[in-house]
Amino acid sequence: MQMLTPYRHFDDARGRMLGVTNDGQWEEINYVETAAGCIRGGHYHRDTRELFLLISGTIKVRTRVIDRPTVQEHTLTAGSIFVVEPGEAHWFETVTPCSWINALSKRFDVAAPDIVPVAA
Repeated sequence: MQMLTPYRHFDDARGRMLGVTNDGQWEEINYVETAAGCIRGGHYHRDTRELFLLISGTIKVRTRVIDRPTVQEHTLTAGSIFVVEPGEAHWFETVTPCSWINALSKRFDVAAPDIVPVAA
């Protein structure tokens, strides 16, 4: 999992602008809301990169590169930006109610989904 830093941050009397990313190509963008105490993910993608921007709440993110035993865990809060690469299994546990933006480098294809389930 790669943590990102906003590429631009601008504040004035009108409000704030946060530059999430200016790298990569994103074919699908989703808005997600999840109640506290839920788990999402439990899979990896063969070809798809995923970018996440946590808008509100707190989540625990666990990642593991396929065929490697080491699991990394991060507790993230609103404003966190991260990318999950192909071949990187990921699980999200919501500590509080959460909302986030999720961008995919390859749009989801119902006929041939790029999702491979993985046991925790």
